[in-house]
Amino acid sequence: MSEMSEREIIELAAILVNEHGHAALDVAEGRRDQHARNRSSAAYRLWSKIAAATARMLRMKQREDA
Repeated sequence: MSEMSEREIIELAAILVNEHGHAALDVAEGRRDQHARNRSSAAYRLWSKIAAATARMLRMKQREDA
């Protein structure tokens, strides 16, 4: 698995938010947790970054909606 750029990670987070709404973080964390037995794996690190970007995006969206 090659390294993804920050932009690609943000784009994936945006897709998750668009497809799953407020459940997007649960989806991203669920995918991350599938790889939790090997926390040094590229997949775990990638999904950790996607989950963090998703959380940031949901917080921003929540502020905009308020």
